[in-house]
Amino acid sequence: MDNILEVRNIYKYYGDMAANDDISLSVKKGSIHAIIGENGAGKSTLMNILSGVVEPTNGDIILNGKKRAFKNAVDASTAGIGMVQQEFMLFPGLSVLENIILGDEPVKNKFFMDLSKSEEKIKSICKEYGFNFDLYANIDDLPVVLQQQVEIVKVLFREAEIIILDEPTAVLPPQEIEGLFKAMRFLIAQGKTILFITHKLKEVLEISDTITVMKLGKVVGHIDTKDATESILTNMMVGRNVMLQIEKNPKINKSRQVLSCENLTVIGNSGNEKVKNISFSLHEGEILGIVGVAGNGQAELVEAITGTRGYTGSIKMDNVQVKQLDSRSNRFAGMGYVPQDRNIVGSSPESNLVDNSIMGGHLKRFKKYNYLMDYQEGRRYTNEIINKYKVKAQDYNDFASSLSGGNLQKLIVGREFSQNNHVLIIEDPVRGIDVGAIEFIWNEIVRQVEEEKVSVLLITYDLNEAMTLSDRILVIYDGEIRTELYNADFDERLIGFNMLGGVNKDE
Repeated sequence: MDNILEVRNIYKYYGDMAANDDISLSVKKGSIHAIIGENGAGKSTLMNILSGVVEPTNGDIILNGKKRAFKNAVDASTAGIGMVQQEFMLFPGLSVLENIILGDEPVKNKFFMDLSKSEEKIKSICKEYGFNFDLYANIDDLPVVLQQQVEIVKVLFREAEIIILDEPTAVLPPQEIEGLFKAMRFLIAQGKTILFITHKLKEVLEISDTITVMKLGKVVGHIDTKDATESILTNMMVGRNVMLQIEKNPKINKSRQVLSCENLTVIGNSGNEKVKNISFSLHEGEILGIVGVAGNGQAELVEAITGTRGYTGSIKMDNVQVKQLDSRSNRFAGMGYVPQDRNIVGSSPESNLVDNSIMGGHLKRFKKYNYLMDYQEGRRYTNEIINKYKVKAQDYNDFASSLSGGNLQKLIVGREFSQNNHVLIIEDPVRGIDVGAIEFIWNEIVRQVEEEKVSVLLITYDLNEAMTLSDRILVIYDGEIRTELYNADFDERLIGFNMLGGVNKDE
């Protein structure tokens, strides 16, 4: 098998920091080549160089035996390299169809866009790979998992020869991951080549042919997947074994209710009922997991609870009715929130790390003289989060947008876990985070629950995460609670069966 791509002695500096430090690797045509490493290891920087998003400081890219230099993403796309970013590159306000064809619009009669031809091609791609979304829906109205699918279809639409997938399974439930892997294998069978960046080692071992491990901006090793194990890979990545086995004491919690929803109905953006008359309670010191395929009402449920969407019915915290459309009051009452979308909802990318760290607690802990912020205390607090949660950042004055996706996630998690909240609403807390950080955050969730009696509502698309952490699991389907399971009864097949509405996909 010949090399389709070679990277030779790539350097990328940001000031004095080397995000990539003498990176060299070779990628064989028709293979799946995995790139793994801790947050901040330089994986995304390297992929951005290959996809033309950023230019290297030094080094060469050899594509099909020829040296290439990409000035922008269009150059790379024209050369046959397409990338699905970890943080999506979609344009708000446009339809799904417009986002897919933007920059590569088929035309007829030289002047007019041929939307029917585009629609036919996209529908063919979606049918082939099992994707399902409304081409004329506003991209803003799609949940994250469907936006992920749009990004993948966008690359397939451009017929890239080398497809870079940066954390593509981070928001996908198990059933959809299998569909993605089927699509990846199909692409390889057609002669395409895939660069696969992920933190999920089981996926790496299942789908890849070759693995490159990065650490602190350098390549620390290459290994054929057939020779690799999780233990070998975690040692290469973080210098120790990571087992992801959490010590906790599952319990049937009969303590007081700290959060309750009764006969709750929530209307979605399109005017239909997304949450349909559901009732449940969260108890003190409990982790209650909510799982379901994306788009079944989880997002609207969270928005209602956190105060960003109206509802009918009742939501109470500490037996006090939660005010509608009033997230500020919820904050004052002790509700913390780790959102799924860390860029738009969870942070202010163009604000510095101090502003992002005190966000949500600025009117309580960091206010002085009635109107001013205590930035000295804010800086101390920010450094505390950076150190405790191992956020890789140069300076607390840096913009949040300068952090890698995983490091921004750790900053947000650290912020919400450090503000003395007694109820935490958490969506996908370890999305895009390396295995060492996953272990730390999972243990921190359990510590807060068991030692500080914090109560956690955990909304996740990762069944392993749900079953590892939760005392109870509620399965949501089509806006309704399909079933309730206690820890002793957790069964992945049963949960997956209910996530699909009780319909066996194989039948």
